[in-house]
Amino acid sequence: MKIEERVACLKERQEPRKNLIELKQELKDEDARKELLAVLQGDYSLFTGLLEDSEPKVRGNAALILGRLKQDENAGALYQAYEREPKRFVKSDYLKALAQLDCSVCKAQLENRLLELETYHPTAEEEKHIREELAALRKLVGGGAARTKHYFQAYDRAWEVILTTGKQYQQITAEQVREGKVTILKSGVRVYTNHLKSVLRIPTYRELLFPLEKKKIPGDFKEAAKALAESNLLEFLQRAHGAKDDFYFRMSLQSPRPLDQRSLFIKKCSFALEQETGRKLKNSASDYELEIRLIENRDGEFLPLVKLYTFREERFAYRKNTVATSIKPEQAALIARLAKPYMTEQAQILDPFCGVGTMLIERDKVCRTNVMYGIDMFGEAIAKAKENTALAKKEVYYINRDFFEFAHRYRFDEIYTNMPERGRKSRTEQDELYAAFFDKAKEVLKEHGRIMMYSNEKNYVKKQLRLHKEFTLLREFPMDEKDNYYLFVISY
Repeated sequence: MKIEERVACLKERQEPRKNLIELKQELKDEDARKELLAVLQGDYSLFTGLLEDSEPKVRGNAALILGRLKQDENAGALYQAYEREPKRFVKSDYLKALAQLDCSVCKAQLENRLLELETYHPTAEEEKHIREELAALRKLVGGGAARTKHYFQAYDRAWEVILTTGKQYQQITAEQVREGKVTILKSGVRVYTNHLKSVLRIPTYRELLFPLEKKKIPGDFKEAAKALAESNLLEFLQRAHGAKDDFYFRMSLQSPRPLDQRSLFIKKCSFALEQETGRKLKNSASDYELEIRLIENRDGEFLPLVKLYTFREERFAYRKNTVATSIKPEQAALIARLAKPYMTEQAQILDPFCGVGTMLIERDKVCRTNVMYGIDMFGEAIAKAKENTALAKKEVYYINRDFFEFAHRYRFDEIYTNMPERGRKSRTEQDELYAAFFDKAKEVLKEHGRIMMYSNEKNYVKKQLRLHKEFTLLREFPMDEKDNYYLFVISY
């Protein structure tokens, strides 16, 4: 049905709910929005009139359509309809619509409504809709009063932290802890230290987490929220940041429960935690300062951990730029340390698929090079690599070219690279890539040179090693728990 015909049906009140829902979906397309605006010719009374319909879902969908039209003059009508709306489950629709408009004329009233809701204790039947309205209000008015931006302050105090590493190379991270007591865990390292800044500089951990004093949290969402509120969580946040005002959090749950059950638990527990702490902790879908992570054990209880986003991150400060295929910097740092025994000082290094330069930068940190070359076909990656490398105060010669067309006047001591993933290529194409790579490696490597290759194509690597007898596998390191990625050290 054409938009003009659908508008005519709405004017005649023909299946208004159905037509509004379908029109709302069509308006996701910008051309459809322009077409509807042309049909309406500045008269939005059809939809503002539907804000007074007897059917709640008709009112809600009419509001959402007015939002998608993005005409600021409708903000007043939407706010008035929101204010008089008797059904709680519809109220968030008005707020979502207002979020697409300039609603400065009613911002003060919306901020007052937010303050009112934050002190309201809903019944069990109301809770879901109050949560939705609160979330929409916070997104719309930015949390009301200006928020205090917190920064971690207590670097020289005594802290217990957990550095997550995965299950295979905890020792590499543990060996980099210079000051403090270290314990190896199943998937990480526990550190007791008075020198947190030095720990934060360790490049090989994945995440830094703070355990709470209460090690077990009940599995019921209300009891979990109460236990978190009664724990040292707020005291920890205040001590760490030298502040006693409100903190914004998100919650995550690691559990074998189905996704929909985990999602519902997080919503209910987060809302209950706000109430239990008198809104000293406020749930935020974005712009949060901490993550409360609950890890479920076999008994259905949770281990509570806290991840802070209030540190000044310095260990990878150079990595200003990335692309979609960029390797995680902590993984690149781990690769460099695993490969270090096979490196030589002052070597001439080539990365034929260099991306934004992370592999080369981390390699040079553990074993100084003579010269480094980075090649990539993707011009944007090369531009970003140059900026990252300058920030890292390193020197790399970057070339925007296909590796297989690259030629150089001298050969290299080492190929050091993160191999391209298959993506949309077929298995045959990926097999051919690896065959061509080993053929090209013979042209650019010195005799007794080495390849240090990070790859998720173990079978193709082994196949080419069988076919290219000039190469010898010196070592392979499994790099993830699912046995997908490997570091291969190969001699030519």
